[in-house]
Amino acid sequence: MFYYTKHALEKMDGLGLEKREIENIIIKGMKWKEERNDKWHAQMGGIEVVFMKEENNFIIITIYLAGRSK
Repeated sequence: MFYYTKHALEKMDGLGLEKREIENIIIKGMKWKEERNDKWHAQMGGIEVVFMKEENNFIIITIYLAGRSK
């Protein structure tokens, strides 16, 4: 299951992205985990998604254009 923070939904709206696009990035994109915490990143097609994993759940924290500030 995918869950979205209010901030993530606002970022999606501002970037004109839909949930299926974000979920596709998490499933198919290049992924890496931050060393000092439980945050994951997924990147594909110039979009980066920051999320956390809890068992089979993904909590989407924020979305931004890759290479730009959060």
